[in-house]
Amino acid sequence: MLCYAALGAVLGILPDYVHALGGEAVLVGLAVGAPALTGAAGRPFGGRLADRLGPARIMVAGAVVMAAGTIPAFVPSLPLLIVSRLVVGAGEASMMAAAVLWLLRLAGPERRGRAMGHIGLANYAGLTVGPPLSQALGGASNSDLVWIAAAALPLISAGLAALQARSPEARAAHVSDQQNEQAETDEPQPKAWKVTLRPGLGLMLVNFGYVALLSFGAAAVTEQHAGVAALVIPVFGIGVIASRTILAGVPDRLGAGRTLTGAVVIESAGLAGVAVATSPPEALVALVIMAIGQGLAVPSLGLLALASVPPSRHGRTAGAFFAYFDAGVGLGGPAAGFVARVADPTGAMLAAAGAVLVTAPVALLGRTEPSARNRRRLIEQDAAT
Repeated sequence: MLCYAALGAVLGILPDYVHALGGEAVLVGLAVGAPALTGAAGRPFGGRLADRLGPARIMVAGAVVMAAGTIPAFVPSLPLLIVSRLVVGAGEASMMAAAVLWLLRLAGPERRGRAMGHIGLANYAGLTVGPPLSQALGGASNSDLVWIAAAALPLISAGLAALQARSPEARAAHVSDQQNEQAETDEPQPKAWKVTLRPGLGLMLVNFGYVALLSFGAAAVTEQHAGVAALVIPVFGIGVIASRTILAGVPDRLGAGRTLTGAVVIESAGLAGVAVATSPPEALVALVIMAIGQGLAVPSLGLLALASVPPSRHGRTAGAFFAYFDAGVGLGGPAAGFVARVADPTGAMLAAAGAVLVTAPVALLGRTEPSARNRRRLIEQDAAT
């Protein structure tokens, strides 16, 4: 959460900061999405290292890289800002892959959907806390304080993770997974990119909606005179946190496919609602609807990705899966910026709603949802292994 609070603080000033440096809409989208470009490349590598070395070490290293990556941003230059965002993305990639593996080890086979949702809780908690923090520090007019906070928060996170890594539980879990991996070396294992391809493409499409909201949600509600621009990111973040807290067990109980199908319809409807809302109540309700859909869609897709791999390969599989998260942000930012320039922010939001709507067909194409009995049988076999 501390690492994502650092990212959220920067997001709180990024559009105004880019405009102050002479950048236009496309550069705003690029600055928002730049960390995803290095994240997409680095996340599978970070997950593989977490499988072998344990998640705590990789989480610490990733957080330190995030802190170091803020240094170029202290110079008011668009090229250096993009460099900063790319380095921060590389650190966040390893940090997140390691955190997901750590949560999966804590959760066990019956609560993997809940564990996949918890990384989102940290993500959106940071997004919720970060923008108000940046405004409290003076916003884009006092950007140096924001960059200092963006460096300090990951360093605190690294210290906490290092302390937790010394616990007997963390050491025992790492030894157990090393033993499992050694026992499975003689058995053929599916490639991570193969098992994550369809759910990963679905995650990429879902994130087109996410990045469109971050980049142009405030502008869209302002254009429609809804008057809640400052609340767009915090309300969305709080909505995702609430949905993943209250509804965290839904993907585990109902199955990933069924949950995903309903979630993307809900998220798409919420995005469209934000785009066309003409009053504050309408915009706020639409934001909450979108948050519920996003809150359920990502854990469901994550369960689909993990369904056919053993626990000793969860880190690299989760890393490969969440690389599509970065791809969605990295491609969705400039794409949304292009649509916003050709049409307007409302058009960008509606285009993103269409992309989200086709997530379920892409992720579930040719896939059959197991019955509740079969799901229980698979869980029991997994636990026995």
